[in-house]
Amino acid sequence: MIKRDHTKNPGTGLLGANFARRNRQNPTDDGLGEGRWIAVDESGYSGDQLFGGDRYMTLGSVAVDDTEAAEIVDELRNEAGIQKAAPEVKFQSMFTGARAGRRRHLLAEILAPGGPLHRQASVYVIDKHHFVSAKLVDLLIEEQCHSRGIDIVSNGVAHRMALDLATEGTRALGRDGFDRLMATAVGFFAKKNRGGHQVTVDDLFTVIRESCACARRRKAPQAKKAADVLELLRATRPEAEAFARERPAEQTPTGPHGLLDDSLDPLVPALPAVILSAAGRHGGKLRVLADEQRLLTDDKLDVLERAAAAMGLIYSIIEANHLGDLVRGRSIEHPSLQLADLVAGAGRAVARRHDGEEDPAGEDLHAAVVQLIDPNALLMGKAPEEFASVDHVRSKRR
Repeated sequence: MIKRDHTKNPGTGLLGANFARRNRQNPTDDGLGEGRWIAVDESGYSGDQLFGGDRYMTLGSVAVDDTEAAEIVDELRNEAGIQKAAPEVKFQSMFTGARAGRRRHLLAEILAPGGPLHRQASVYVIDKHHFVSAKLVDLLIEEQCHSRGIDIVSNGVAHRMALDLATEGTRALGRDGFDRLMATAVGFFAKKNRGGHQVTVDDLFTVIRESCACARRRKAPQAKKAADVLELLRATRPEAEAFARERPAEQTPTGPHGLLDDSLDPLVPALPAVILSAAGRHGGKLRVLADEQRLLTDDKLDVLERAAAAMGLIYSIIEANHLGDLVRGRSIEHPSLQLADLVAGAGRAVARRHDGEEDPAGEDLHAAVVQLIDPNALLMGKAPEEFASVDHVRSKRR
């Protein structure tokens, strides 16, 4: 019988051999001359379960080491009246609700022009509806085109299809119909589904056929764009069947296909993109500290590090040796991760407000946060300043 080691690995709360190498317990320190530290945390992350919760996921990043971060956190604690007994500063538990207005005001001052994090913080926003639409295109339509020698990626056609489906899907199918399509796609592509039910190929194509028929009945020009994409999806059953046969087991955290084993997990492409964006803003060698997540095994971080280096070479922003470290840590040990949590949480609150949710935090923070939104990460062709307003067209009506 295999003896299991239930001890925690140094620098992490995660257990087992998959989390043994890439841990960071010591404070990050830019003064050592080994590169600039970037701390990254997320908000609204639910793995590959991308339907039924908030529409947006955010990653907050701060280009400060733990020494500088500790001073900012301590001053925020004192000004905001956060008890020293609280082991760490967290957005969700300390900066939400009607009574936390004073704390949000102080956070806004830290993030606004002239504040210590204004040029050091960034918010990377992921629209989950667009992410799911892009996976329908990438894993089905693009696969079919590729097998026929047709490139729809480099010319932007695949991206355009995903935008058409995501932006015009509600007009073409109605809110309930579009939600049904998104939920079914998530159920098909995800490794594990709530309730243990795996959506079959038959289930998926029943919804695609019915969605296509509904879109064709609509007269609006916008509906035609979504209908055209759905028509192409109707012809991709062989690709869906191939995906179902090769669908990775839930117990396999990192399989032979690397990134593809988490095809519907937005954290996989987002983390290298955040690194690439930080490299463009700050330059020089970067060292990245990510808040621990069970997805981020040592092997997965190996893959993501290579992906970030490859993306940097493609876009001529960073060279392979300019990413010095990609490690995980616990926020209780790293005040820089606590600041990244505040940035991510503030970004999510503003995104919820934009999506029509009533959120006092979004109301108080949007003026400061909108200026920090990464223009390359919205995934819906929107400009960051649009998140300063409420999108009443897409307000949540469930």
